[in-house]
Amino acid sequence: MKKISLIVTLAILLSAFVSCDKIEGPYITPDDSVETNVEFPDLDPSTVFRKVLIEEYTGTRCVNCPDGHRELEALHNRYSDTLVAIGIHAGTFAMPMGAFTTDFRTEEGNALYQDYAVAQIGTPAAVVNRSPYNNTFALNISSWQPAIEQEKSKACVAAVQLYIELNPVDKTITTHTKTTPLNGYEGNMQLALYLIEDGIIAPQKDGEETIDDYVHNHVLRASFNGVYGTQLTTPEEDGTYLKSYQIDYSQKSWNISNCSIVAVLMDADTREVLQVEQEKFIP
Repeated sequence: MKKISLIVTLAILLSAFVSCDKIEGPYITPDDSVETNVEFPDLDPSTVFRKVLIEEYTGTRCVNCPDGHRELEALHNRYSDTLVAIGIHAGTFAMPMGAFTTDFRTEEGNALYQDYAVAQIGTPAAVVNRSPYNNTFALNISSWQPAIEQEKSKACVAAVQLYIELNPVDKTITTHTKTTPLNGYEGNMQLALYLIEDGIIAPQKDGEETIDDYVHNHVLRASFNGVYGTQLTTPEEDGTYLKSYQIDYSQKSWNISNCSIVAVLMDADTREVLQVEQEKFIP
């Protein structure tokens, strides 16, 4: 029997941005979903707890970015699995050059880098839950922890269950999801699914030193359904939402054993993250 991976995703009611720039649309990706042929287990709401997404912007030629990597590791030690990270290589210092031949950039990462004006402060930087902290999205290292604390204080209003199906013959990954609103939540939601990879060895600039065997973790590799996902618009009879998406990795160099799926539930109008969950799977 296939293992069901239960991802419990929490959500919050968020007001419109005050005294900060609103990220402009379009927000919705055409829905290229596939059939959901999975029966999910009953959900126990008592298992739902708040998690926070931190999107770390970095680059292999960025001399200060390893300071961000070390800070993120410290935050992971502090918050454990309540903090989920996506490493986004984007901007000038992510461009391959000279000995730095590995290109970790993605279309999705480039779009996020631009949408959240990361270039204004440079890398290393992070965006926490795609929500402004002190009226700013892209944050310097010193603001990462207080921004996380701000987001952890918000309420839980939804859960997401996840079932990952790997076909090593066809080289496809199918992710089935079931989203359940909780506590009377009626806001518009959309769901984005991303694939990240740990343990990638490639050169990294660290101050004046170049580390040839640097280990890159939580690197964004692809999305299943676009930069910001797709809106949940047609509920089942019980008020839940079923969505499934598939990607082909036959032409990719990913080490599937080191890959994870990150599910991001967000407000469909503001794109602020309602909750996030990461699930590593074994091929």
